[in-house]
Amino acid sequence: MAQTFAKTSVRCASIMPMYHGRKVLAALFMAGFMVYGGGLYSFALFIPPLTQEFHWSRAATSGLVTAFWLSAPLILFGGAAIKRFGATRLLIAGILVEAVCVTLLSTVSTFGEMYVLRAAMGVGKVMFAVTLPYTVSRWFSRHYSLGLGLVWAGWHVGGMVLAPVTGLIIQHYGWRTACLAIAAGLLTVGLGPILATKGPHSPRDVGLGLDGDPPGRPDESALAHDAVPTNTDVPAGRLSDLLGSMTFWMIALTTLFFYATYGGLLTHADSVVEAAGFTPRLSSLVLGSTAGFAAVGGLCGGWLLDRFPVRVVGIAMHLLLLVGALSLLWVGREHSAAALVTYAACFGVTIGGSDLYFVALMRHRFPAVSVAYSYSAWYFCEILTLLLAGPAAGRVFDLTGNYDITLALLAGSAVIAGILSWFVLRGAAGRRQRVLITMTRSK
Repeated sequence: MAQTFAKTSVRCASIMPMYHGRKVLAALFMAGFMVYGGGLYSFALFIPPLTQEFHWSRAATSGLVTAFWLSAPLILFGGAAIKRFGATRLLIAGILVEAVCVTLLSTVSTFGEMYVLRAAMGVGKVMFAVTLPYTVSRWFSRHYSLGLGLVWAGWHVGGMVLAPVTGLIIQHYGWRTACLAIAAGLLTVGLGPILATKGPHSPRDVGLGLDGDPPGRPDESALAHDAVPTNTDVPAGRLSDLLGSMTFWMIALTTLFFYATYGGLLTHADSVVEAAGFTPRLSSLVLGSTAGFAAVGGLCGGWLLDRFPVRVVGIAMHLLLLVGALSLLWVGREHSAAALVTYAACFGVTIGGSDLYFVALMRHRFPAVSVAYSYSAWYFCEILTLLLAGPAAGRVFDLTGNYDITLALLAGSAVIAGILSWFVLRGAAGRRQRVLITMTRSK
């Protein structure tokens, strides 16, 4: 007997394509991996061979590493440049400038030429760096801080991976070959993924909302955190909206004291550890691990900022900075390996998470101003402080002949930064409370 089967329609679950914003994050991660891992972390390894080949002073060759800070004033024009040329074009141009300059470095033999090229590389780094917070804000709102943390983690992972690789190339083939290898990596590993993902400019171009949500869905998380989604083609606000605000200058003052400690520790940690009597191998191993802790700090800090009030993460960042300064002071006084590990962990996490905290703070306090402007203005304050912090701490040591006093002053600077930040965060908490009350009344 023939059997008949009722026709049933079976619907197979469609495979959703990956949200394009995640591809953008991966591309930015790889770009930072090369731009900072190859162009900053690895370049420090060029000092010994350059000193040996050209018989330049150590001060001169060390100046090549920090020459890119000369481009700091250009950071203020980051928002205007993004508005004029677009973030993607600026990003690509920055990587190309880096690659061209690194290639030319392998052909020059005079200090003046090399210094000019390093300064030009600074311009490329500025063009690259100022676009990142704005680019991430075009694709993410609820997961903005985690996305930015992932992008910035690429810088530190690049340092962990590329520094030893560059060292091997220099050892076996010379520093000029290492320059060409870094340039090749910038054009392939760095630029390739950016070009592959540059089609859509925002979720609207792929028919979605921020974070890959359905179009038109209100982003309650963004409103609850007093942040305005930046899914627009033109950056909102102006630089003058920040410069005319007392709140911005309070944040700038907080940045001054916070990054004075940060820069002083970063510049003089090697000297403190060496003076404490640690073997070069142990100290380089522990201090080198700060890059790994920085990557962890970026990811953890971003995850926390997306889920907890910025005030909580801010307090944690200030405490970690203070513990890092006190731990290094302990290293110098007691020759303690435990203190050295504590310093590497606390300060490493601070390196990875502190920029994220200040970006989140600027977004909370200036929700109507695009991060293209707010980050550029704040980043200028950070870079200027880092430029002066190392020499200032060195001057204190020259006057006192004692790293204990220097580190105690750096710890005091961290305390002042925490106090100033507390007042700024209280204002942010009050504003958030008013926004939540308004939302409740409107429902």
